[in-house]
Amino acid sequence: MNVVKIVGKTKDDALNNALNVLNADKDNICYNFKEVKGGLFKGVTYECSAFLKSDIILETQNFLKIILNNMGIDAHFEIITKDSSTIIKIYSSNNSIIIGHNGKNLEALTVLARQFINKFTCGGVKIILDVENYKDRQLKRLERLAFNLAKDVVKTKSDIEMDNMNSYERRIVHNALANFKGVKTESVGEDPNRHVIIKYIEERL
Repeated sequence: MNVVKIVGKTKDDALNNALNVLNADKDNICYNFKEVKGGLFKGVTYECSAFLKSDIILETQNFLKIILNNMGIDAHFEIITKDSSTIIKIYSSNNSIIIGHNGKNLEALTVLARQFINKFTCGGVKIILDVENYKDRQLKRLERLAFNLAKDVVKTKSDIEMDNMNSYERRIVHNALANFKGVKTESVGEDPNRHVIIKYIEERL
């Protein structure tokens, strides 16, 4: 991975010079600063370390390929940028193994990939792993479930607690019911037992 290190009198100077070297916009790179103290009569300067987000995505793809190869699975990848996230689609002849029961293997791979990225940068690169459009099917399934449960909450005027879910699944539920009249959603508990409660709200006239 091509990491450039540029020193400037100010953080802006260092960052702008790094952008010029990488020939990239600010939104397309990851960067951090280190303060460089000068000698007795020299002021403080700043070192900017920067690299392209696309480079870390490719490094992550290679990391995943090694893991899957060690599992005896030959896979190839497709990278899609959507909004502020990068979707890494995995294709293989053993998709069911990669996904696992209720998506557990895919979730574990996602955790490993994010830990790998965090070795190089603190945030700034958001990834989603997907196999056979599993994430799309999961999104639609959770949205349907959330809508049906919200209807029950409004009908019975009683709160409903959903099963334990990871942060991605909880976000789907929150987003799905954000504008649903008569209910509000709240995440409660500590991982791995954190879940969503769909609460009834009495509408005022």
